[in-house]
Amino acid sequence: MTTLIVLDANTWIRFARNKGIEPLFARIEAYDLMPVVNSYMLTEIFKVLVRNEWMTEAQSLKVIDFIKSIVVIKTEQAVYRISPDPKDNYLFDLAIQTNAAYIISDDSALLILKCNP
Repeated sequence: MTTLIVLDANTWIRFARNKGIEPLFARIEAYDLMPVVNSYMLTEIFKVLVRNEWMTEAQSLKVIDFIKSIVVIKTEQAVYRISPDPKDNYLFDLAIQTNAAYIISDDSALLILKCNP
């Protein structure tokens, strides 16, 4: 059975700029995971890749197109205000409202958060 997950934008960006998305996709496929994203996250990934000059706009669009081909795109309602970083509240909204099993992040502010199911 496929497990829904939410990957923080930083995780997508790190793979896109260092290793390419394919190794991440291989892990997603191997463990039968289905990432859930929203349009805000896709826009954030694109902007960061271009703004930091890690990729051209054309390369960044290819990354976004590939991500779109392997994820479920959802729109969440802003409900929760539990993130230590207010701009990351959407991750919790997205995860809770889609019943995702995990939020995967390397953001230190999120990693110290103690959550109970």
